[in-house]
Amino acid sequence: MALCLNCGIELDDKYQVCPLCGKEPGSVDEQNNIIRNSPSEIINLQRRENRRYLWELSGILSFSGIVVCTIVDLLMNKGLKWSPYTDVAITATWIILTLLLFVFRKPVIFTVMMMLNILASLFLFDLIADGRSWFFTIGLPVTTAAFISIIIIAVLYKTSHFKGLNIIAAGLLIIAGFCIVTEMILDNWLRGAVDLKWSLISGVSILPAALIFLFYHYRLKKGNMLDGFFHI
Repeated sequence: MALCLNCGIELDDKYQVCPLCGKEPGSVDEQNNIIRNSPSEIINLQRRENRRYLWELSGILSFSGIVVCTIVDLLMNKGLKWSPYTDVAITATWIILTLLLFVFRKPVIFTVMMMLNILASLFLFDLIADGRSWFFTIGLPVTTAAFISIIIIAVLYKTSHFKGLNIIAAGLLIIAGFCIVTEMILDNWLRGAVDLKWSLISGVSILPAALIFLFYHYRLKKGNMLDGFFHI
């Protein structure tokens, strides 16, 4: 589609002269220049600039926060006591903001980078903390289970032809499974044996709600709308 430079209307390629104003639409280079300078392109450029400015400002604030926390900790305790925790937390938060600003529209890269960021933060916390190590026995498996749960929900939402109450039901069932896995990991670390208690209670409580959502999902697919059932 060509764009008339005189009156601004779109023309089919077969038109050599604009039927509205009677003038030639313009050359291809002029057309491309108009497209590049269209309002939508200008708005997108402005958004990219705003994201870059926000990223630079957040980087300055994060670096300043790390420096201030480290100096205060050194002055108060004559050494590094609590500032490493805040430094790691500030850095991880800035990385999360960076991912949200620049790679949010790339879900695979965003998910992998987010998981690596969280795992790296937990690993550093484990190194800094005194006492029994917990990253490889708790932090890594629980975080991996959480991201696997999120990925399964995202895949179900992406591949489902009818995105309705079935997604909510699947999400509830996955949360119940995540609770069971988490308690198994914690029990194994604390006691050396698995004794499921609170996760089973959570799962039993979630199961009826998930079944109700699934029931009404398939009722909706058959034409029975919930707004009529609830008199909305």
